[in-house]
Amino acid sequence: MNILFSFLFILCAVYGLYRVSEKQMKKTLQSKWVLLAHHPQIVRVISLLLLVIATVLIIQEDGYSIGFVSFLVFSSPLIFIFILYINQLSTKQK
Repeated sequence: MNILFSFLFILCAVYGLYRVSEKQMKKTLQSKWVLLAHHPQIVRVISLLLLVIATVLIIQEDGYSIGFVSFLVFSSPLIFIFILYINQLSTKQK
């Protein structure tokens, strides 16, 4: 159960950090997530707290050293898949 919550917390944190990034701020102001754009510092703090909570949950599951490494190994593919999902990938025309 801790792994599932960690998965959800990591996804929410990454999405929150994505929405308040400088490049996406203009799009966020025009979307339904406008509340996030008005309070970017609070969103960043909450996102980082979610990452810390996810780390603690994984550490509780596996122990300190293995839990921290598990967090890094577990979050890296999630972030990579999120980046691939968000970016519009297309082939370059010559």
